[in-house]
Amino acid sequence: MEFIDIEDKKNEIVNTIKILIYKENPSLLDKLDFENDNIFLEPLLFAYFNSKFDSSLPNQMLEEILQGYFLNNDKIKNIYSFNKNNISYIPQVGYFSKENKDFFSEILMIHDFEIIREIHPVLEKYFSETKDGHVINSEPKFESAYMQSYYELSLAIQIIKTHLPVFYTQLVFANKKIFLHNNPKIYNFTTIKTLGMLYFYVIGGYNVIYFIEEIIHQGSHNYLNYAFYHKEKYFKIDAENIVMRDLTNQLWDYRSVFSAFHGLYTVTKRLEGFDILLSKNVFIGRDKHELLGRMLDQFLRVETGLEYLNSKEVFTELGFNLYLKLLKNSKKILAKYDKLKDIIDVSNIGVDFRYDDFCKLNPIENFYNLEKQGVFNF
Repeated sequence: MEFIDIEDKKNEIVNTIKILIYKENPSLLDKLDFENDNIFLEPLLFAYFNSKFDSSLPNQMLEEILQGYFLNNDKIKNIYSFNKNNISYIPQVGYFSKENKDFFSEILMIHDFEIIREIHPVLEKYFSETKDGHVINSEPKFESAYMQSYYELSLAIQIIKTHLPVFYTQLVFANKKIFLHNNPKIYNFTTIKTLGMLYFYVIGGYNVIYFIEEIIHQGSHNYLNYAFYHKEKYFKIDAENIVMRDLTNQLWDYRSVFSAFHGLYTVTKRLEGFDILLSKNVFIGRDKHELLGRMLDQFLRVETGLEYLNSKEVFTELGFNLYLKLLKNSKKILAKYDKLKDIIDVSNIGVDFRYDDFCKLNPIENFYNLEKQGVFNF
């Protein structure tokens, strides 16, 4: 799904960040390469300026966030960047300990993505445990989980880069950094307020297929945030603040209209990616078993509310055409894999797909028997 003017929207975002920096501390711009857009797409800048609206942050924190991008910088300033674990993260530089002055850890990369070892304090407020759209714990405990997951995340990114090159280009365009943690009650998320960041929980001992799905899922949210920078081009209503159930009378649907559209878009991107991976027979054995389950799980997520809307009142012509295109693409892929509904059972899957739960109703031995018969060749 291509958006023709997405580069223009990126430029608008970059210029907005430049203006915000200028208004707060114009001298900082003299220290930066003004033509390097990557500087002004730093996710911590989005988090910093969004936090200024609802909390008081010291102005010096902005300099600490940007100092790794300075053209010339002799000494690192490190006062306001320490998190709850007393570790500071300075973009482009690394990590420091408040308690152990000899501690230093470098920036960690996987292909085009930075893997965050420790969260910066401006990101901490975005972590919460939720249920049915309501926050049930605004200060959850979690620890970084990058060390045990580094290899599997690397493999997942490499598979996407190799087999889904068009999507990979979109992924790199809109996403910069990934943080892995160990609290499964914090659902995987991204937010436009930290644009470019991806946040995943990690459980279990094998997560390659899980990472592939979540990179496609959450990474597509960020891409759509760029594409929908001017939401009024797609919606006649205030889609970000109007709740679905107020328009559809579906009491279960607590999402905003904008969030529901995001849901359709990210499901479509997963279907497209899974279809390519299955058609190319990229996986065998356990991996293919899990991917088939995740494919069928998408069947339940395509039409989950938007079909109840009065399209003429909600969408502009551009938005409605995009909605129809997404729906058409999704249904085409669903039809291709329709036989899975009679073979695989995902009735015990909740908000998140968990492979252990999937195996309870779909033993891998059954999969192997059917695989020998060529049932899962697409």
